[in-house]
Amino acid sequence: MPDSKPTFEEALAGLEKSAADLIKPDITLDEAMKNFEKGIGYYNKCSEILNDARQKISMYSR
Repeated sequence: MPDSKPTFEEALAGLEKSAADLIKPDITLDEAMKNFEKGIGYYNKCSEILNDARQKISMYSR
């Protein structure tokens, strides 16, 4: 994943692509590991964005 800050939608699209690439029948183990690592990065970014949003909503809801 690039060092720039992707939007939630961009990170989710990257996660979906990584997941789709993992189920390709002709993927090598090396490619699978790279896709898995990318997917984890995208997952972490999505989780971070959602947690930030949850905190803001919680703060404004008080």
